[in-house]
Amino acid sequence: MLALHFSHTPLVGAPGRVCAALRALPGVDARWVVLDAQAGEYDRMSFELDLRWPRDRDEVLALLSRCDVVHLHNYLHLDSADFAPVSFAELWQTGKPMVRHFHSTPDLVARFNRQPTQAVADCPIPKLVIAQYPERQFPDARLVPNVVALDLPSPPDDGPLRIGYAPTRFNSGGSSRWDTKGYGETVKLLRQLRRRCAREGIALEVDLIERVPHAECLARKARCHLFIDDLVTGSYHLNTLEALAQGSVCLSCLDGRTLAALQELTGRSDFPVVNVGVEHALEVLMDLCRQPALTRALGRQNRAWMLAHWQPARMATHFVDAYRHVIASPRGPFPARRLDDAASRWRAVGQYDTLWRARQPHWPRLTPRWMLAPKAAIGRALRALGLR
Repeated sequence: MLALHFSHTPLVGAPGRVCAALRALPGVDARWVVLDAQAGEYDRMSFELDLRWPRDRDEVLALLSRCDVVHLHNYLHLDSADFAPVSFAELWQTGKPMVRHFHSTPDLVARFNRQPTQAVADCPIPKLVIAQYPERQFPDARLVPNVVALDLPSPPDDGPLRIGYAPTRFNSGGSSRWDTKGYGETVKLLRQLRRRCAREGIALEVDLIERVPHAECLARKARCHLFIDDLVTGSYHLNTLEALAQGSVCLSCLDGRTLAALQELTGRSDFPVVNVGVEHALEVLMDLCRQPALTRALGRQNRAWMLAHWQPARMATHFVDAYRHVIASPRGPFPARRLDDAASRWRAVGQYDTLWRARQPHWPRLTPRWMLAPKAAIGRALRALGLR
């Protein structure tokens, strides 16, 4: 079985990790072609790629002629012409097995493609969706994991505790329902944590990992005993999986829908994240900082859990099963997890949106933007005069 993956952007390297996991299975091959290696907000992280368009055009066309499944990621749809002369619509019409794999919400995909959101929902290609926050917007999609490598170093057993935070977005938690990591609120939380630890004589190092290549990010994460992913939205991300795999204690806020998706994916209810929102995280972190031996023990348990339940080869079987489905029935959709009535939709989506809004008044208060600009201007003037 050969699967050929196409994506506009590197997508934090996710297609490459899926392909690597697939290639580890007997009788399975997978390749990935990306249109623009420097596209999008993650270009500064420089993820490892495979094939590039148009540099490897001839090789891609040869692989396309003999592949068993075409795997489109996120923004690519039947009318996409970015990989011309490849016509996804023609491949679909001739019965080529295809899947479309979503990593983002329908609204974000639609904005990128300048399409109505309904066009994303109506795409006839059988859908896959990561078992994270986007899945609640794709009830006709099959859940698949975000694959993560497990051969990663772990934090040291000696020395002071270190906490890391590696945001990929820098807006505040209330500025977007999903396209945020609560940057301002989390940075303020880290400052409060450092001051509290200093008052109690607790040694704690803080590493704010911003705009660095992914390899450097992983190396710095490997020195962290504690890690913060997303404390505001209700979902986990790649950061959570990498932190757990490296043996860190990871804090993230997971709502009930995300927990249900994880259980459906893994068959387990013990995903080892510390499930806490930014409004309560300070006290939880202080408790862990006061008990470094416990923190290290929790980290070792996290790594053991990932090794037992999130092995790349095991995660790859979700994709192989999906491929077998579309090879047998190229136009047949996956069995739907439908939300056909208002009550079901509210249980899956509405209640968590309401809870997200209700939590915001309890988040760390940020300095308003209108106050920051004058303050920055005064600071620049004082420095120019040599007074600061």
